Amino acid sequence: MRLACLAAVAGVATAAASARAEPSAPAWHAGLNLRAELGTHPIRAGGGATVGPVRLTLVLDPMFWTDGQHDVDALSEWRVTPAGLALLAGARTTAIGISGGRHFQHKLLVGVTAPIDALSTGPLRARWGIEAATVIVKHGAGLPAEWLSLASGRDFIDLINFAMFVRFEYEARR
Repeated sequence: MRLACLAAVAGVATAAASARAEPSAPAWHAGLNLRAELGTHPIRAGGGATVGPVRLTLVLDPMFWTDGQHDVDALSEWRVTPAGLALLAGARTTAIGISGGRHFQHKLLVGVTAPIDALSTGPLRARWGIEAATVIVKHGAGLPAEWLSLASGRDFIDLINFAMFVRFEYEARR
């Protein structure tokens, strides 16, 4: 088991070094994030910048007017292979309108993204991703603050969500 972990770490480190060795002009990107999960709205809009192997994105929820719930994500992706496989990390704040005011949920995000070459052409890019979103704290609307607790299986089901998404973006090099 230890040998397998060491081999995995060595592989990721080697891939990361290869990705860093590739020069890349800074770029900006904007597009749609289409989601298959029920925890956020299915269509979201995002944009940001890419410098070398690091991609920073802010994702906003244009569908907040449908039900009063909105999400805002701050994401970073780190390309670890020349083919474009990237590790995803970030934070999501969800605001839900309930009786008594707004209830906020703050989540940590981790995942992996990869390009979909068959759907990418010229400046139009497509990426597929998976993520785990873990609720760290919930508060507001007169309710007591709840921090992450994995005391029972029910907590795991309620506080950790897995999701798949596809992003379609326009990317422009500077």
